[in-house]
Amino acid sequence: MGAIWHGFTGLISAIFLAFSGWTHNYVLGIVLLTLLVRLVLLPLGITQARSMQKMARLAPRQRELQQMHKGNPQTLNAEIAKLYKEEGVNPASGCLPLLLQIPVMYGLFDVLRRFKYPHQGWSLIWHNLGAPDPTFILPVLVAVSTFLMQRQTMQMTPPQPGMESSQKMMLYMMPLVFGYVAYRFPAGLSIYYVVSNVFQWIQTVFLLKRPVNGASGSAPATQK
Repeated sequence: MGAIWHGFTGLISAIFLAFSGWTHNYVLGIVLLTLLVRLVLLPLGITQARSMQKMARLAPRQRELQQMHKGNPQTLNAEIAKLYKEEGVNPASGCLPLLLQIPVMYGLFDVLRRFKYPHQGWSLIWHNLGAPDPTFILPVLVAVSTFLMQRQTMQMTPPQPGMESSQKMMLYMMPLVFGYVAYRFPAGLSIYYVVSNVFQWIQTVFLLKRPVNGASGSAPATQK
């Protein structure tokens, strides 16, 4: 297992160095590495967006079930699971692109913390991507991009039964938590995370164009 991980981190390091050498900039090396990963995962991203679209279209029917089975969460969950099965919707499919990026981020973290950064051309403001960002710019960008992603998800998918208030709280809590983590972690990881979020946000907007009627987590359902 150690040999596999060593080979994986070696691949990430080689791609990072190749992009950095081509652009003469480590920051752009991280940006291009992130875009490459997102392009490789694009088919899964498309599947994720289509799953969100299906769930959004089922939002009015889900709210009807919530009204019919109010006070009976077991029956409600069973009926919603049945609805998803009938319509071929898998809520867990949206997590797969994120899960597949976790090994990449761990590998990049391992590469960044061991890498020695000699002076290289124009290095912008982050001279050492293996150290936390001293300017606090990246933690702010991480928090903002997390908020945009959370809000987009809430707009495109119906709320889970009984979880509306928790989802709204997470909309504001997660950006703060992720911003704090970015303040402590290597700047290179923050760059990867921000670029990945922006890519996914644009990808979702492009694929879905606009929220489907009744999908907004904070708006009441309307019928056509």
